[in-house]
Amino acid sequence: MHDEPTTVLPTEELSTVSGSTRRNFLALGAAAAGALATGSFTSAQSAKCIDIPQRPTAKRPDPQPNQRVYSDKETLLAFRNHGHFAEFLDQPVTPLGMHYLLVHFDVPNLSADGYEIAIGGRVRTPKRVSLADIKARKQVTEPVIMECAGTGRSTFQPRGIYVPWFKEAIGNYEWTGTPLRPLLEEAGLLDDAVEVLFTGWDTGVDLGVEHAFERSLPIKEALRDGVMLAWAQNGQPLLPQHGFPLRLIVPTWYGMASVKWLRAITVLNQPFKGVEQAKVYRYQKSATDPGVPVTVKRVHSVMKPPGLADAISRYRFVAPGRHLLQGMAWSGTGAVRRVEVSTNGGRTWQDAQLGRPGGPYSWTPWRTEWQVSQPGEYVLSSRATDTAGNIQPLSSAAIWNRQGMGGNVIERIHVIVQAGVGQSGEQVPSRPRQAVAGAEVPPPPNVDNQVK
Repeated sequence: MHDEPTTVLPTEELSTVSGSTRRNFLALGAAAAGALATGSFTSAQSAKCIDIPQRPTAKRPDPQPNQRVYSDKETLLAFRNHGHFAEFLDQPVTPLGMHYLLVHFDVPNLSADGYEIAIGGRVRTPKRVSLADIKARKQVTEPVIMECAGTGRSTFQPRGIYVPWFKEAIGNYEWTGTPLRPLLEEAGLLDDAVEVLFTGWDTGVDLGVEHAFERSLPIKEALRDGVMLAWAQNGQPLLPQHGFPLRLIVPTWYGMASVKWLRAITVLNQPFKGVEQAKVYRYQKSATDPGVPVTVKRVHSVMKPPGLADAISRYRFVAPGRHLLQGMAWSGTGAVRRVEVSTNGGRTWQDAQLGRPGGPYSWTPWRTEWQVSQPGEYVLSSRATDTAGNIQPLSSAAIWNRQGMGGNVIERIHVIVQAGVGQSGEQVPSRPRQAVAGAEVPPPPNVDNQVK
């Protein structure tokens, strides 16, 4: 793959590329800080900042037009709910601690000792089943690509208000558990059964309503292969924040369906109308639109960022030469059929080579080589297509929705090609190198470390 740079930028110009944007951003940040200090958002609004209520509300805040400024509430949510580390996108199985996390309320402090779940509702044989009994059943281990339904929320304009995800709301753990279907069949589904409701131990307030986190699945979906009750991830007991001691895994749906800290399974004879089912996790076009439910994962792909990272902007620096571009792709509606890669901002695309997924519900690795010789700035993207014919959109406008759900638009990774990148780390102590004009380069120590 050979390309011309998206923008040719000599080193001395790099410090001024985003100058006006950065100044505007700082001005907005100062306005927001002042507004927070005084308790008034008047000055923040005048600076085109955002307007997020400080107290609990019965409705989601309106989508906000400013993509460069986030409220203190969104920032706190981002700190609490971390994402996948993109530098590990060459790993088939996500290492422990690198998987994305979303906790709606609080993490329950639970013990595995004496743990049971209740199976009831429209079944012939209601019963309690202990964790020990569940673990004694047929055991399966499957890698599953899990993705938050709010993936890509920050790519929408205006964006919905909740955790401000970009492309990091993903992970591919190996989950160990037992299939759900035999448990339901043994309980005996009655003829009028239409849905299965899963209740977690986590309880809180959303949209002004106190409730336990609960989600339902149609009977057909609950009985599908791959749906399991899991007690381990990557060969270790579930981490507390990931649902210890027992959780549901629904491999083709977005993550909200995989209820954590599972307390009960209730078979219903009518559709569930709970907050997290009927009000949240909907593709809505307006505040009055009831929307359609968010279900299976849309086709998506991501790239491991090449080269070295800038600490703040996350721009990448690479030296001229040959570089391996690689990443992962997945879909809840079929296997990944194709991944294309662009290194010129989407002007042209080239097919990548697909690898073998680790299982039917795992992500699919892809790779290609990029030969670049001309210094400058490039924009890298990947685009996946699945066997159902779905393809990642180039723009989020066509899939915009009020809650910011299912944002699978292509990503744009900015890369600066520059001679000398990577040389500073070849020695110990390192030899600092100026990468941006105007940067003050400290002198290296005058002593070398001779230990190899």
